[in-house]
Amino acid sequence: MQRALGLAALSCLILSLWTVWPPAQAETPGCNASDPNQVRLQVSVSGMRSTKGDIQITIYPDDPAHFLDGAYKLARQQVPATLPVTRACFVVAAPAYYAVALFQDEMNTGHFETTRLGLPAEGFGFSNNPTLYFGPPDLSRARFAAHPGDNPVAIKMKYY
Repeated sequence: MQRALGLAALSCLILSLWTVWPPAQAETPGCNASDPNQVRLQVSVSGMRSTKGDIQITIYPDDPAHFLDGAYKLARQQVPATLPVTRACFVVAAPAYYAVALFQDEMNTGHFETTRLGLPAEGFGFSNNPTLYFGPPDLSRARFAAHPGDNPVAIKMKYY
């Protein structure tokens, strides 16, 4: 029962974030592999169950008080789901710690869908692929260091 309540809390949080802040197409300048000083987050998403819809990918700063708060996002991209891997590149301002949260908008509604019980109805994931127990991870489990150049961020889609 506690697991179901935690998953419901996770669903509500993700749903609230993506319904308030509609996704934009790429909000970041293009990745330029020839620029050694550019800090690029090379996000790859695997484990999707279909190519339906888009993958909504959001980058957050290293701020525990505002992790998963759409008002504090640094960048967001909406990319078509492709199998076996969906890829996106983000350019961030400087080397620092960041976190990624994403979901697959299989129904093309622009927000994260949940079941009648409040459980996730679509796939989702976080950087570092943390194990989820009773809701979303805290920032310490999803954050990673980014340096100049390419920073691979591999995320495996989760489903319930």
